[in-house]
Amino acid sequence: MLIPQLFYSARGTPLSAYHRIKDLVGMGHEVEVLTYGLGDPPPDLDIVVHRARGPHFARSIKQGPSLLKIWFDVLLFVAFIGLLLRRRYDLVYTHEEAGFLAALLCPLFRVPFVYDMHSSLPLQIRDWGFSDLEAVVSLFRFVERFTLRRARATVAISPGVAAAAHESWASAPVVTILNRFALDEKATPEDGRRLRKSLGLAPEHRVVLYAGTFVALQALDLLVDAIPAVIVRCPEARFLLVGGTKSEIDALAAQARKLGVSDKLVLVEHRPQREMPTFLAAADVLVSPRVRGINPPGKLFSYLDSGRPVVATDRPIHNQILEASFSILTPPDAAGLAAGLVTALTDRARVDEVTRRAAEVLRTKYGPQERERGYAELLRLVGS
Repeated sequence: MLIPQLFYSARGTPLSAYHRIKDLVGMGHEVEVLTYGLGDPPPDLDIVVHRARGPHFARSIKQGPSLLKIWFDVLLFVAFIGLLLRRRYDLVYTHEEAGFLAALLCPLFRVPFVYDMHSSLPLQIRDWGFSDLEAVVSLFRFVERFTLRRARATVAISPGVAAAAHESWASAPVVTILNRFALDEKATPEDGRRLRKSLGLAPEHRVVLYAGTFVALQALDLLVDAIPAVIVRCPEARFLLVGGTKSEIDALAAQARKLGVSDKLVLVEHRPQREMPTFLAAADVLVSPRVRGINPPGKLFSYLDSGRPVVATDRPIHNQILEASFSILTPPDAAGLAAGLVTALTDRARVDEVTRRAAEVLRTKYGPQERERGYAELLRLVGS
């Protein structure tokens, strides 16, 4: 498995790849990983991890496309050549742009490869602000189509990503396997109360939680802009945002000061994935304000499984998974988001209905049987 990311890290693609590996190992497959030279050992996985060597020029790398990431991919490509020369694999499983590396090399070594497509590459180039130049976007459009045409099968992480794959190449053999990540264990209400106390949150406070990265694409500035309108209706509301870096936290804290809501906002730096159940247990409402993209956050399923109401913007990033019957979908602006949060904090009947339906949908539409069917179709496509 080629992972063009800092692996392991508890975010986005690395987390998705981690759970793909756990699924495949659980099905009896032997998996080796080739990834960047930087990253942590994957927890609770007894697998071989090969790391690309060479001058990485950094100890970390920001999310999204960048010139530094392209250099990391060059080192990964060189390491990939070395592995293919030394070892024989039944299948190469790739994520994101590593599919392009496999499309170049795997035919030469007569090894089939799978392309795990997390989003549309040309869309990412624009959404992450890497470039708006049509020549650059067209280059990545070519890279995506080239990869899709040569992959034995493509795994799409959502219906929207599957549609983007077929738009890029209509004949692409695509199977959808959602990024539903099960948390290792649930925290108790007492765990949640202890966390709230440690963060200065009183028992009477109603906690709105966002958990995830603080990159600009997550639209957390939109969430902070919504706080004043929520407080007018729900003075006891407090906003807990966890997952940022110091510089990202400083920027949101400055925004909160300008709006006069600093005392309503608690900002916490990135925490290990194993602590997320405790944060969920400490919350009354869960929120995802993102408005751009087609790759739904994997945390949506943990949100739905928490027994708390989920508030999210009514955009493709969310509404290809979420529906109004089991979540609270809002217009993609601060006023709309605030209104949805007020509903989640005050309308007991609506909250009871959406949480009840969420539990039902997780058992049926998004149950383990759907995931098993997805893997069975993938294995059929690759000829295993």
